[in-house]
Amino acid sequence: MNKKVGTKAYVCAFCIAAASNFGFSVIYAYTSYYVAFQTATGFTNTQLGLLLTVLGIASTILYLPGGYLADKFSPLKLMTIGLIGAGAIGFIIAQFPSYPVMLALYFIWPVFAILIAWNPQIKVLRLISEDDQQAKIQTMRAYGRTLPILIISLAGSSLLALLQEATALKVTLYMYSSLAIICAIIAAITYSPVPSQLAAAQEKSVDLKEYGKVLKMPEVWAIGLIGFAAYTASTGVTYLQPYLADVFGLSAATSSVFAIIAKNCALVAAPIITWIAIKAKIPVTKVLGYSLILASVCFIIYVLMPTQTLILALCIVSYMVSALCIMSTWALQFVPVSEVEIPMAVTGSAIGVISMFSFVSDIFYSAVCGHFIDAYGLGGYKWIFVMTVVVLLAGAAACMYIVKKIKARSAKTL
Repeated sequence: MNKKVGTKAYVCAFCIAAASNFGFSVIYAYTSYYVAFQTATGFTNTQLGLLLTVLGIASTILYLPGGYLADKFSPLKLMTIGLIGAGAIGFIIAQFPSYPVMLALYFIWPVFAILIAWNPQIKVLRLISEDDQQAKIQTMRAYGRTLPILIISLAGSSLLALLQEATALKVTLYMYSSLAIICAIIAAITYSPVPSQLAAAQEKSVDLKEYGKVLKMPEVWAIGLIGFAAYTASTGVTYLQPYLADVFGLSAATSSVFAIIAKNCALVAAPIITWIAIKAKIPVTKVLGYSLILASVCFIIYVLMPTQTLILALCIVSYMVSALCIMSTWALQFVPVSEVEIPMAVTGSAIGVISMFSFVSDIFYSAVCGHFIDAYGLGGYKWIFVMTVVVLLAGAAACMYIVKKIKARSAKTL
């Protein structure tokens, strides 16, 4: 234990995250380049919305069986095939096919990215380091998820200013797809599992009976609640951008700058949380719990704050602090899996349950938030912030439950 993480492990973790997020950028391209995508395809707003509906339903369904596959077969082979397949679909999307074909692609993509690749990649990340080093690996994963995408997205935005919209978008999709495949291959080449972790993973064959045991583990559902809180609250952070524009009159350009900073602040916050946990010799999960509590305080400020420009500065500070806390928790959400010692042999199955719970809000939360704004105008934001506070406190409670379990396990080993 406490063995240093090797360079190959860091490179592998970075490339896994980069390959996965380049693949996600392919399928979510129209949300980043909405006007260009609509111009290139000629699809209506309703048709574009239906694409994400199909994607969300398919993804939610596939997390669970994907976890079982990750424990049944080689996670490295599954991850590599899935990441390359998800990236390759971008080359087809870049041809801007007819709507029925595009709809089919949005159904096929999660088969590669979610069913085949998602759970195995998280298991691979656990295999390449000891459990007490997972915070460092997950921090590197945070860098891989954000830094390459930020650079390529800026390049894509620049291309839109230089080329015709359809051409610029096609080139951007080609870049996303190519880099997804390249990073997946590098991750496979640099994969070097820790012998003890690999032995634990191969300790016993996982069948449906073992899978049933995973569903009965309260720790798995608690970690899922932490992920649900962080992911759902990140949607609340998203609505702070139009809130600043609508309530305080900030320009679209200015509010967008804050949104970009908020979206990528995990680059700074994740390593800080890891460093605090290591120096204080406490579980990362405990720091995550405090982070969620602090984020809830920031949203309570939004709920209670009168909408006056005089307190815009406080609003912006709360925005940045809440984003730092939430996005760092989201970046490190799988660290508790190692800290609470979920058996390695069923890691894939556990990740499947956790991920399904974490992302289920995709199906309903944005629609609920949109309804509140449509129904209550500026007052609707208050309801969004109240919901976010409730979710964050639930996540913090789940963190404290996991910390209690960690202490109980530690006491047994003494």
